[in-house]
Order: sequence, then C-alpha cells, then structure tokens
Amino acid sequence: MDPSTPKTSTSLFDVFLRLRPPHTSSSDERFIDLDESSHGFSTHITIKPPTNDFRKRAVEKFAFTRVFEDTATQLDVFDGVQILPLVEGVLGQEGKDGKDSLLATLGVTGSGKVKTR
Repeated sequence: MDPSTPKTSTSLFDVFLRLRPPHTSSSDERFIDLDESSHGFSTHITIKPPTNDFRKRAVEKFAFTRVFEDTATQLDVFDGVQILPLVEGVLGQEGKDGKDSLLATLGVTGSGKVKTR
C-alpha cells in the first residue's frame, strides 16, 4: 500500500463485512442493526434475536473495519476496501520490487463472496 494512503485501521488485519440481501419478505423483522460511525459508514453491527424466537439469546455486537450494506455493488466494495493500492503494492512501482499482500474472502457457500449485480 502506498505510504501516502491513510490506513483504515491500526489493527494487524482489516476485516470487512458485506451484508447479503435478505431472502425473506420485507414484512419480516430485521434482526441486524448497523451502527453509524463518524466516518460516514458503519463499522459495527448488532444482532438481536427475532421477537418470535422464545429461546434465550443475547444481543451481540461485532466490530469491523467497515460494513457494506446489502445494497452495495461490487464496485462499492472494490473501492471501499482499497484493492487498487493493494494490487499496485504487489506489482511494485516501475523499477522497484513489489510487497507481499494477502486478500482472503471467507464465508459459507452461497454467502455472496463473488456476488455480482
């Protein structure tokens, strides 16, 4: 990554979450809330058990470098995770060696890792 490009976080790894569009009807209650941050995008989600689920479950909150809503396009994700500087860093500037990088997409089968619109 170019040193002039600001790093999105101070952690060793950046972890991004892209929400998949729901498979349920719009009348169903949404059990994930996005918490807005001062950056203009979400960095936390809160998962609440559905009100019709009578098993005891806790409300859980998870933090990410950035959360992409279910309406985000591939280009939104590409730009938001700053892939271009990562690729340019691997290739290296003309006459210089590139740097090692790792980009991994994890998720269950059918979760939208390669989803396109």
